[in-house]
Amino acid sequence: MLSLKLTTLALLATLSVAAPTPASTTVTSSISTTSSSEEIKPFSFSQWVDDILNPNVVALTPEQALEAYYESINNSTTTSSGPELSKRAGAACETDNSKRMPVADAVWLVNTMAAAGQKLVYIHAPFISKVAEETANGRSRIIGQKTLPTELFEPSEYWARAGGFIMDACTWGSMSGGKILMPANQFITVLLQGEGY
Repeated sequence: MLSLKLTTLALLATLSVAAPTPASTTVTSSISTTSSSEEIKPFSFSQWVDDILNPNVVALTPEQALEAYYESINNSTTTSSGPELSKRAGAACETDNSKRMPVADAVWLVNTMAAAGQKLVYIHAPFISKVAEETANGRSRIIGQKTLPTELFEPSEYWARAGGFIMDACTWGSMSGGKILMPANQFITVLLQGEGY
């Protein structure tokens, strides 16, 4: 019995010597490894739309998306702004602020279209243009224009995706607006358009 106690004590003494002490412990964190010279990526509205449409992802609310956008531009070291961004995502940006809309309106419009999912949005013949959605004050809208004389329609989520691409390319400061060919249907041009801002 005495030899068992001695063996146990010797084993515990070995383990306590081999255990790391707090002074020698190294903790690595992703926060501590980030250097101040790394550029913060701008918030992606098109990725946000994809997150809304993905049932396996908990997407940001419109308020959180707006906050994340402003946080990303406030912390960004990128110097490009305005028309310089218009070449991103293949969109043509509106540079006249009276035809642009507040970012909050664009976020609301794109979120509303994404939330409608598979609900079809029609551009009936003989019309070439259709307001797909507009804000309550009627001054900001997402519009579809078609190049064919026939009736065209696509699910709301396709309109939302196009809106996200426009916002990625054409949002600077507190305003957004522009147009892009709908990726899912090149016969429809999607516009984010404001009036009188």
